[in-house]
Amino acid sequence: MEHERLAQRVGRRLRAARFAAGLTVREAARLAGLPGHTQLVRYENGTAQPPLERLALLATVYGTTPAALLAVHDEAVALIAVIERADEALLHRLLSALA
Repeated sequence: MEHERLAQRVGRRLRAARFAAGLTVREAARLAGLPGHTQLVRYENGTAQPPLERLALLATVYGTTPAALLAVHDEAVALIAVIERADEALLHRLLSALA
């Protein structure tokens, strides 16, 4: 998994996030403002990489974060998404627990 290309890993995560959001590829492309669904299919297949702005928009559409989509380890995805959305008080509690 660690040797998986970034585009493939992000593509796999984009597809999983879209499925989790209950969206078809056409619905997701429309919500992300893409002119058609073929570019999103390329992102999901790992044959193209979305620009950062588009990655951030897709993450929002899917209810996750760009950092979670870019995580090195699959096991970290959910944790990263929670941390990215945490308020300051929760972040301080997490930091204290780790110290």
